[in-house]
Amino acid sequence: MRIALAVLRRDRRSQVATALVALGVMIAVSLVLWLLAAPNGLQARADRTAWRDLVGNPDQSGVISVAVNHDSFDGKLIQRFDVARLRQGDVPVSAGITKFPEAGEVLLSPALTDLVRSTPAEKLGNRFPGRQIGELGREALKYPGELVAIVGQDKLDNGYQAAGLRGGSGSYRDDYHGMLYLLTRVGLVVLVVPCLVLVASAARLTAAKRERRLAALRLAGASPRQVIVMTAAETAVGAVVGSVLGVVLAQPFSHLTATIPWEGGTWYPGDFVPSAAVVAAVAVLAPVLVVAAAIMGLRRVVQKPLAAEEKRKVRSWRLLTIAGALGVFFLGIVYAQEASGDNQFTVVLLGLGAVALALVLAGPVVTAWVGRFFVGRWRRPSTLLAGRRLSGDPVAAFRGSAGVVIAVFTGSMALTMLPGLESQVPFRDGTWREDAIVAEQVAHDVTPLRLQTSAPIATMLDGSVSTGKDTDYGTYVIVGRCADVAKVLNGLSCRPGPAVYAYSKLTGDVFKSTGQKDQVTATLPAQYETRPFTGSGRISAVIDPELLPGTEGKVSMVGVPTTPENRDAVHTALIGTLPGVRLVDGEQRELYGDTLMEDLQRATIIGLSIAAVLGGIGAAVAAAGSVIDRRRTFGALIAAGTPIRVLRHALRREVTLPVFAVTIAACGAGIAVGLGLLVLARGLVGHGEMPLTPWVVAPVAVGVVVALVAALACGPVLRGISPRDYAAE
Repeated sequence: MRIALAVLRRDRRSQVATALVALGVMIAVSLVLWLLAAPNGLQARADRTAWRDLVGNPDQSGVISVAVNHDSFDGKLIQRFDVARLRQGDVPVSAGITKFPEAGEVLLSPALTDLVRSTPAEKLGNRFPGRQIGELGREALKYPGELVAIVGQDKLDNGYQAAGLRGGSGSYRDDYHGMLYLLTRVGLVVLVVPCLVLVASAARLTAAKRERRLAALRLAGASPRQVIVMTAAETAVGAVVGSVLGVVLAQPFSHLTATIPWEGGTWYPGDFVPSAAVVAAVAVLAPVLVVAAAIMGLRRVVQKPLAAEEKRKVRSWRLLTIAGALGVFFLGIVYAQEASGDNQFTVVLLGLGAVALALVLAGPVVTAWVGRFFVGRWRRPSTLLAGRRLSGDPVAAFRGSAGVVIAVFTGSMALTMLPGLESQVPFRDGTWREDAIVAEQVAHDVTPLRLQTSAPIATMLDGSVSTGKDTDYGTYVIVGRCADVAKVLNGLSCRPGPAVYAYSKLTGDVFKSTGQKDQVTATLPAQYETRPFTGSGRISAVIDPELLPGTEGKVSMVGVPTTPENRDAVHTALIGTLPGVRLVDGEQRELYGDTLMEDLQRATIIGLSIAAVLGGIGAAVAAAGSVIDRRRTFGALIAAGTPIRVLRHALRREVTLPVFAVTIAACGAGIAVGLGLLVLARGLVGHGEMPLTPWVVAPVAVGVVVALVAALACGPVLRGISPRDYAAE
């Protein structure tokens, strides 16, 4: 212990190495804590909104009926819950909900309350008829400023039965079919791996210098235990200091993260705070890993002190680990498509982490190949020096490139997935005209709506036409007067007389309306005229009601064309007079899709920026450490007359040449993994495309630039070397 502390006090290079170890551990610990806090933040939101997870109760024992609807106003999304009491008795409510609103009573979130007060009632306030009995607390809201309304009604014909407005522990994996759950776990894995690479790079700083010193001590009689204790003590100083600083730095990270929007709003301050147990585990584990990595590098010193200067050889079998890791990953894809539950993505994430680590493990093999190539074909002294370094000690030479390689892998994976995810985000589907608002699941008298607005109203009945067999799901159609339906439906051109407007002649003649309650059944005549219908949405045919006797006057959908001036008023009239209906509003659906896409883009930019910074820092630390390790070699070259300029060029080539070679493989692995994740995401949402763009190879160029910038960190260290260093050795 005294020898280790004496080295730290008197050896400037060991002091620099200790400071770099502390820096690397600090960054890694703070980022790992930040990443581990992300699931906590999502879970905190899910717990606060667990009362919204309302589903039908098959045994009909529910106390209340609930209809959930998405609304929007002035570019903002609104969550609306219409509730009605089914029987007398206490209705349990969640924290943040003051009491259950009876008919004629309303609960609004604070932000919605302010918006209603500042907006004319005919545009917004009339959507929530009744007396406001209180405001929703933060315990019932997803984020600050969320717009939420709970509206009490006399009865709801289209609601779900529920035991109350209280939930247990929520699950954020249910958000958008589990796609966001998968992506958060993927981001956690691909960013934790470069953190581990950075810690390992910091732990191996000045490894060659330390090995020579410890080998001399072993030959002088030091026991293996004494050598290990010296190394552990020397490394632990920087690791412990860095871990403490990382825990302190994680606090401002959490407050900064709380200001990043997600799903339409920011976070409450306490959301992004990891548990005390997680903080303690990371704070202890990081120094332990650093010390363990340093000790693992002492095998040659402990066993063969005279072989400490020998360069380690790499075997080509390392390349097989990439194929094995990809096999595990795609096996996980197959398993995840068939499984469900909390462990659905476990094998996928293990395979993803294995691919990233396999790239790091196989990197020295490619580095050695690159070195031998340039040794045989050099034209400049700097290229020869770089090639000798790469082929002579590929493990040490690749160490600085590992973080950049992971960043390129992450970038190619993200840029492969992002265009495909765009096609899976729910934007306007083209069924209805852009100026139309359509209410579905209507079980009300629409007469009050006609009194509330002067806009034309199209009443429709949706259902399917089939052969009547139970195994035939039929064709989705709507029944309505063509002239009225054409005002809200895309691609419909009407002519006089009753007809069926369809893509092709219908298979079957039995019409059944949607839903089990008050179901309408009718039969098409044996002969009818079929006219072309060129719509691009989910409706395949429009049938005039004259062709289906018994459907006249039946309504399950109401569509209203609007203008920019009356859109909000029509929207308000629909919700106010038809409580609990599901509104299909193109603008609201676009808002939801835009919000989700912005979240994905923002998360991608943040993740790639962090990966690039980690890779650059790791490369800079490793490059500077390699100069410190070879101080004697560089001193001898300078003493022999080698210009500093040539050495700088050689150092830059040492960093950039293996990066360029290995990042091509990393880019290919990233594309393969990204396509696999797209297949899985498409299975989760049930649709989507798998496009590839030229941008997927952009991370290779960015990785080389980052490595080149990181190599500039060698300049100040190299300028401090002189022939005196060789003489001193």
